[in-house]
Amino acid sequence: MRKAARPDEESRYAAPALEKGLDILELLVAEQHGLSLQEIARRLGRTANELFRMLDVLVRRGYLARQTDGTYALTLLLFDLAHRHPPVDRLVSAAQPDMQSLARAIGQSTHLCVHHDARLVVLARAESPEPIGYSVRPGAHFPFRDDRVSARVIAAFQPEAKRAPFMAELLTGGKGIRDRRSSLAGRLAAIREHGFDEGPSDTVPGVTDICFPIFDRFGIVAALNVVHVQQRDAKVNVPKARSALRDTAAKISRALGWKQAVSDKTATDPVASTTPKTTVRSRHSP
Repeated sequence: MRKAARPDEESRYAAPALEKGLDILELLVAEQHGLSLQEIARRLGRTANELFRMLDVLVRRGYLARQTDGTYALTLLLFDLAHRHPPVDRLVSAAQPDMQSLARAIGQSTHLCVHHDARLVVLARAESPEPIGYSVRPGAHFPFRDDRVSARVIAAFQPEAKRAPFMAELLTGGKGIRDRRSSLAGRLAAIREHGFDEGPSDTVPGVTDICFPIFDRFGIVAALNVVHVQQRDAKVNVPKARSALRDTAAKISRALGWKQAVSDKTATDPVASTTPKTTVRSRHSP
């Protein structure tokens, strides 16, 4: 069904055709294999006749592709446009060379995540040079939940005044919200103290998720992750990968304008932590 406009979204100016197009794009974002015209119409609570011309225009402009089975799916045009947006382009341009150097040095893949609209979005990755590895594709997006290492890191380093909405997003869905909220508050405090989050993945056996924040002059802008795959010929162990990731995150942050305090690095440098006093565990990538 169509989403009802929130009160703060209401306007005296209406653009029905634009709204139909945006509804289609927002629906297909969550569909891996595309949808037929009839299914799109059913889900949006509209008729096929209402949407046929809109779909044709979106295909002609390159936002959608009509597949051989007649279904419609998103192309990468939206992703490409997002990367042309100056803040995103600057972040990826600053991070990519150092991510590639890190992946080569430790023999593990790395990826960069940001928060957008209650989702984690992967902006960039650097592949492991090893024959066996695990990586997350750019453009992939995941729920912003408390069982994801990147989400916890991004929430942990928000200014105190902005932290509550992020915690609310982390706790969306699932059961036992009251108990989870108490546990999450302690976990985020530990992440701020140690400067990172780390632990075995529950989704991929033999993988350790390691995540450090990326800052610019205004605060946290992204999370940088290493997905450490335990294998016989691994170049480095987890502590060495963590140390290399910490240095890379700090280097990228400085390139983005983050200023490191000289007097008390341990207290003011969120990426200066080394080995944590207690284990801060993650459950899922990214």
